[in-house]
Amino acid sequence: MSYIVLDLEFNQAYDFENNKTILLIPSCRFEIIQIGAVKLDKNFKIMDKINLYIRPNLYKKIHPYVKDITGLTEDFLEDKPSFKNAYKDFEKFLGNEEHIFCIWGSGDLKALYRNLSYYDMLKSNLILKYIDVQNLATKHLKYSKGGCIGLKTAIELLELPIKEDFHDALNDALYTAKILKKINPKKLDLKIFNSKNVKKK
Repeated sequence: MSYIVLDLEFNQAYDFENNKTILLIPSCRFEIIQIGAVKLDKNFKIMDKINLYIRPNLYKKIHPYVKDITGLTEDFLEDKPSFKNAYKDFEKFLGNEEHIFCIWGSGDLKALYRNLSYYDMLKSNLILKYIDVQNLATKHLKYSKGGCIGLKTAIELLELPIKEDFHDALNDALYTAKILKKINPKKLDLKIFNSKNVKKK
C-alpha cells in the first residue's frame, strides 16, 4: 500500500476581448494542464514522483491569472501530450498496488473526475480513498483565521524550508508530502470520494 500525494494545475475559459472569466463548458470548467504526484511509503517517505504537463484542448489560450501564478504559457504547453495520453502515464505511475490519495482540499479530485468524464474515460463511478491534508494541517496547527489553512501558510507555520515556487503541481505535491510527514498523524481520517455525489455542472 502506498500514499499518492496529488496536485493539479488548471486552466479555464477567459474572454480576452472583454477581459473577464467566462463559463464556456459547464461540465468541465477547469481543464487540467499539469499533474504532479509523489508516491510515499507507509512512513511517508518519498519513493517516486511524476510531473506531467498537458496541452490544453478545451481552452487553448491560458487564462491571465493562471499564467501569472503558474508561469505556464501556450508556447510551453503546445508540444506537450494530450490529457488522455498524460493520464495513461499517470496510471502507470500509480501501478496496480492499493493506494490512498493525499490531497490539499477536495477540489482536485472533483476536477479530475470532470476531466475524465469529459473525455469519456470512466466506465463507472470514480471511487477513491483519500486523506485531506489541508484539513489535517488546519486542525494540527489550530488555525482559525477564515477557514482552512493555505499551503504556503502551513509550510511557514511548520517551519519547513521553502525552496521551490508554489502553484507548480509537483512542487505543491512535494510540499504537501512534507507537511504530512511533519505532522505524522497517528490516526488518519480516511475519506471516500464517490463521483456520483458530484454535481455534473
